[in-house]
Amino acid sequence: MVDFSLQQLLLLALIGFVAGIINGTVGGGSLLTYPFLVAIGVPPVYAAATNTTGLSTGNVAALLPHIKTDLVDFRHWRRHAAATATGAIIGGSLLIALPERVFEFLVPILLVIASVMMLLKPKVVTGIPTNPQRTLFALLGSGIYSGYFGPGQGVIAMAVLMRDGRLTMHQIIVIKNFVISASNVVVATLFIATGHVLWIAACTLLLSVAGGGWFGAIWSKKLNPTALRWAVAAVGIISAVWFWFLR
Repeated sequence: MVDFSLQQLLLLALIGFVAGIINGTVGGGSLLTYPFLVAIGVPPVYAAATNTTGLSTGNVAALLPHIKTDLVDFRHWRRHAAATATGAIIGGSLLIALPERVFEFLVPILLVIASVMMLLKPKVVTGIPTNPQRTLFALLGSGIYSGYFGPGQGVIAMAVLMRDGRLTMHQIIVIKNFVISASNVVVATLFIATGHVLWIAACTLLLSVAGGGWFGAIWSKKLNPTALRWAVAAVGIISAVWFWFLR
């Protein structure tokens, strides 16, 4: 469908590495990779499916340094991961089933929403946590968004988890990576099964995003999350303008 040049793939790998770092920390790396895929000629729906599949390793890689630690009891968060994954299947099915023109119309709007979410710093609640069922439904909603579009899901998940007064910021980042890993893996499987993934681009992202995710997990405490959020939001807004007026 699309013939990629070596220069395009190398640039995609570089952007994927940066996106992996961002996804492993504040989230929102898809705001970099999705517009680039469309800019080099990938149709929007295929770009969304390829992007989600390619970035599916980033959060998994960011989890690896924490699997054998006692920072988070992952058994407690399995239902939340399952809810997020269920939402992703719903969203991915909508992406495939609905007309492409609907998605093309919504992309600039979704990019702006995701960019604004990057700049909003959710209030961390201390003390009594949010109702557990509300957290489950909110993560289900974030999964639907992720399956249909993707960019900004990490920010949504972090905003939901910040309402739990028992969690530290480091725990929130790890749990966010856990639930998003589940949603990314299942929806990537759906996109692969339905033939919506461009493999050369997806494999380039799989490798580069995994490297960035691992790096982001190791160096997360030394990165400036505010600077990352502003940079990613700026890219998202510029991309939305491009989709609206230039594409």
